[in-house]
Amino acid sequence: MPKKDYLTFGFEDIAFRAIAVHTALPPALFAWQADRILGTKFSLLANHFESIGKKNNSLHTQYYHQDAEFGTEWWLLENQGNTGSLLSVKPMPDMIFVGRGGEDDQIGEDWHKKIKEISGVSMAYNLGENEKQKMTWITILAGPSNTKN
Repeated sequence: MPKKDYLTFGFEDIAFRAIAVHTALPPALFAWQADRILGTKFSLLANHFESIGKKNNSLHTQYYHQDAEFGTEWWLLENQGNTGSLLSVKPMPDMIFVGRGGEDDQIGEDWHKKIKEISGVSMAYNLGENEKQKMTWITILAGPSNTKN
């Protein structure tokens, strides 16, 4: 199988939302502030998210929130890991929210506006389709074994 097919296998079938955040806050403080503003309950996962790259793998701090009422799952990931970043765009975001599930597309739709209310956040915006197409690591993130502590 060609390398390109391997990287995109199953990726098109995953529906997700993504928000880029630029902040000076450390991840733990940002997650706590996000809980306060968004009404979530993010918890730090014991295992780091491992992004598999061409030259090396990178470990990223990750937080997880599941909302049974709306049927949604949210991850909060530190973009810059120990050896690389998850999303290489300019300007480089510090944190990335990734959400999937839910019947209502409005869930999380205005989160980028609410996140801007957090002191220490300079910018937050929904990632467009071009940026989301680069996020092939979503297949690993949304896998069944990633949310276990």
